[in-house]
Amino acid sequence: MRGRQQFRGPGPGGTPVLTLDNTQVNGQTLKDTLGCRLYDTYRVKAGTAVSLSPFLFFQIPRGQQQAGQNFATQYAKTLIDTNMDAAGQLQKGRFFVVDSIQVRVITTGATDTTYGSSGPGTEMPTDPTGAASVGAANLEKAVLEAGFCTFKIDNRDYEQGKLIHFPSPYGISGFAGAGVSTTDAVAIANNGFGRPYRLPIERRIDGLRQFNVEMQFAYAFTPQRNFNIEVTLEGTLYRSVV
Repeated sequence: MRGRQQFRGPGPGGTPVLTLDNTQVNGQTLKDTLGCRLYDTYRVKAGTAVSLSPFLFFQIPRGQQQAGQNFATQYAKTLIDTNMDAAGQLQKGRFFVVDSIQVRVITTGATDTTYGSSGPGTEMPTDPTGAASVGAANLEKAVLEAGFCTFKIDNRDYEQGKLIHFPSPYGISGFAGAGVSTTDAVAIANNGFGRPYRLPIERRIDGLRQFNVEMQFAYAFTPQRNFNIEVTLEGTLYRSVV
């Protein structure tokens, strides 16, 4: 994204969608440019095998209802789940250059003892049962090795890989420590060591173009604790005057 560059969209005759040297997006002057991360989340519950059916990220915006990955109970999505405002697309006049794809999965070595019984926290990665030790690293490995995802734009497949191939810089790096009980013991496992995968070729998504990340597990396993799977697309967002 350095120097004079021009991106062309699907319009007649290859009409320029974004020209950096004259700051135009779809014929309108840019209002501003900012670093951006789009994220979306699925919640997974303990005690039930994960579903083997494909599930899509970035398709249900905040304010709408979504079922969990392995449970049918629906919950209202808020900013703790996603910052998408529309299903599978950006609004007209925006242009997003994606330079990193990340999958954030964090598991801890003990179940939680508090949880939200209503509101946005319901079905979050907390457990109403008493504290119990959990094989955090074993669960983390199962999730990251069994899960496979594909980044799609207009139904075209682009980056693919297991979840472990898309590490996240967001979260707490892996560590373990001893305590007098499961409530004091400290252990955590995170996808990666803070070094995200950078795309060798930037992916460009203009407004109203459909995109998603499709994920699927290759085999069923039963998690010992609740957890989240979050997918993040990170890059630069260009916003035009509407």
